[in-house]
Amino acid sequence: MVESSAGGELSRTEIAEAVSHDYSTSRTGSVPLDKRRSRYHFVALWITLAAGFTYLFLGFQYHDAGYSLGKALGAGALGGLAYVVYAVPAAYLGSSTGQTHALLARSILGRIGSALVSVLLIGVAAGWTAFAFNLLATLYDGLFSWGNVVPISVLLAVLGIANNLFGFTGIAAFARFVVAPVMVVWILFLVIKGWTEIPSTASSLPDEGALPFLAGIGVAIGSVMWGNEPDTWRYGKPRLAWPIPPMVLAVAVGLVLFVAGGWMMAELSGAGQYDFGPAFRYVVGYSLFGALWLGAVVATVLQVAINDGNYYEMVNAGQNLVGHARGWQRWHTCLVVAVIAALFAWWFPHLENGFFTVTGWSSIALPSATVVMCVDRFLLARLTKLERPVAPIPTWRQAATANWAGIVAVVVAVLFGAWGQGLLPGQESAPSAGLVPVEAWLIAGVIYAGLATAIARIPNATRLLGFARPLRGLEGDAPS
Repeated sequence: MVESSAGGELSRTEIAEAVSHDYSTSRTGSVPLDKRRSRYHFVALWITLAAGFTYLFLGFQYHDAGYSLGKALGAGALGGLAYVVYAVPAAYLGSSTGQTHALLARSILGRIGSALVSVLLIGVAAGWTAFAFNLLATLYDGLFSWGNVVPISVLLAVLGIANNLFGFTGIAAFARFVVAPVMVVWILFLVIKGWTEIPSTASSLPDEGALPFLAGIGVAIGSVMWGNEPDTWRYGKPRLAWPIPPMVLAVAVGLVLFVAGGWMMAELSGAGQYDFGPAFRYVVGYSLFGALWLGAVVATVLQVAINDGNYYEMVNAGQNLVGHARGWQRWHTCLVVAVIAALFAWWFPHLENGFFTVTGWSSIALPSATVVMCVDRFLLARLTKLERPVAPIPTWRQAATANWAGIVAVVVAVLFGAWGQGLLPGQESAPSAGLVPVEAWLIAGVIYAGLATAIARIPNATRLLGFARPLRGLEGDAPS
């Protein structure tokens, strides 16, 4: 069952509240401390999110790029470490305020910045939804030779909103406490069995230059990245180190165990002969006793449960944009999100290197905005002697027009990250620019810290930092 902060089952009233508003508009405010949930809730949630086919596919892609098993595990683990370093302060941003990523952006980045972040939230999450349901349709085709991958993926994208729309907590609980543990045990068995049967010298090296090691780490970062960590962790305890155990366990499951499982899938099935769907069928026969129906059930429940997070991200962003409108309800946003997800699912097969495109944008777009907000929330007062209020949450009319320094920092960081990963239109290849996602985050933080410090020294210029309300100076001064 789903847990509350007291460790017990969520009541029907709490479920109804979560479905109706979920503290995602300025009217409903921040998550109260008495609504926070236990660490066990987050351990179960994040292991479920990590026990997914995205990480199997990542391991499969590492094998296809010529990585040995050790190199694949190294890339996955280092990507996971980079993510945890980013995610801990990002999670604290949510738990210390109780607010969603999009609502925080309204206070910190102003109306224009909040709208920009909300669009990024919707776009990145829709990209992941499209990938996930195209992958699920591909698995169906591999198991049962159904074909019709695109129509099935579009249908799945529409049906996938059901949990967010109707609050099917039983399905989510089934995924969390039954299917995810079964999946973890299955992949562990696959890895152990494969390890005993694959020669120790085995490694597929068709083209090691296809994915340089640093780029491989970047793909791992993009695979595990959500970018809207405040949305989830605003239900956690407001302590900086509190989310580390769930995050580390999730990385160990997803970016180590499941990457190894995906690599084994490719090695055992013959990477040069099979695509991911047929390889999955082979592995079901190899390590799941040929129970194709069970493989389909496991894949379906996990993909739906994981995509609840993507839909949740899109719905919260949509609520930030339109949730304040008279008569607008959360379920209206859910329906709009379903249409967007369906359109992305239809277009995804037309996208060249779709998986790498989604991971690339995922690793830079939202994290750059989150880093800027972390700098603003935790360092701005020390750098500029200014304190920015984030409560009460401003309405769209009350919010400042824009934090131009923050927006510039995000745009520059995202453009650098896109260039460094070869994502810009017309760009034929990516330069050798190092670990691009981490560099993009650092660029966002450093530029914003520098601009904020410089602007704070200019009289009557704090509106460029998105201050629309009276400021409190830490030394008694009140800059305008």
